[in-house]
Amino acid sequence: MNLCSHRNKRFTVKRISWLVVGATILTMVTYSMRYMRKPRHPVPPFYCWDLPIPKVTVKEYNDTFVPNIVHFIRLGNAPLSFIEVVSIRAAWLQQRPDSLMIHCDNCSATTGSENWKHIKDIPRLTLNYVEKPETIFGTKVSWIQHASDIVRIRVLRKYGGIYLDSDSYVVKSLDKYRRYEAAIGWPPGQYIGSQVIVAHKQSEFLRLYYESYRKYRPDLWYYNAGELPTQEILGPKPHLVYRIPCDFGVHEDITRTLFEQCNDDWRNFTAVHVFFRLRSHYCPFDTFGPINFETVGRYKANFGKMARLVLTGSTRLGVSTVKNISLLSAEQLDYSGGCR
Repeated sequence: MNLCSHRNKRFTVKRISWLVVGATILTMVTYSMRYMRKPRHPVPPFYCWDLPIPKVTVKEYNDTFVPNIVHFIRLGNAPLSFIEVVSIRAAWLQQRPDSLMIHCDNCSATTGSENWKHIKDIPRLTLNYVEKPETIFGTKVSWIQHASDIVRIRVLRKYGGIYLDSDSYVVKSLDKYRRYEAAIGWPPGQYIGSQVIVAHKQSEFLRLYYESYRKYRPDLWYYNAGELPTQEILGPKPHLVYRIPCDFGVHEDITRTLFEQCNDDWRNFTAVHVFFRLRSHYCPFDTFGPINFETVGRYKANFGKMARLVLTGSTRLGVSTVKNISLLSAEQLDYSGGCR
């Protein structure tokens, strides 16, 4: 009887042990599967402001050395998009340029857009025809984005001024950078960001930048725009540009600030590259859905505040009616809220 009881106890303990082990394994497998399915941020934290850069002496001129002309480039037949309207209005409101030029190969695609009404009343706005380059130094241009890279250099070498990508947002005046022959975003340990460029038309950097397209690589996305000029031009001659490590917001980590936070951190920058078309890639946790004229009033992250500011005159949540640009001025913009 005692022997039977002892055997039953051993069997019970053994069974419980196996159940515990099985439950533990099941828990671990379940956790692992959930972890694998959970979207993870593709960009590691990048503490740009805390990272050192080499000290380089760059010649300064007066603060009007570079003309106060803002340039945007539109190639192709696409209608004017939401982010372009936001960027163009921000450039006008915050920079107050002497001229705001949109360089286009099919300018009717701009003026015929439904969204043209949101920028057409900008004072001193001009549309300028440019030819879309099909080749560069004998090599066929493979992407429309590469064509835009080439046109931006040509435009700056002709006029000088401030070039902005279609999703580059001016937070405050860029005037303090107009005293340099060329100023460009160049984060520590990264390539230059060609999304915001301030340059004089006779800039030596622009000349070398354009000449570097003799080594054009149509198969590489950012080689000629960023990698080659960083390594072969600015590596040996860093004094050709005033290096802006963080203030132009061209580093990918800026997407955390724009699409995952609601605070005033975005106001620490002079300009930011919004990475609008890559938002879902860089910010998988942002499940809001499309951001456009109809939805931006409800978008709580910082980019919502930024867009509402230049569209409606206020960062506050809930406002979405686009005001005529002639009724807005940088001095009267309302930064009072926007997170709740």
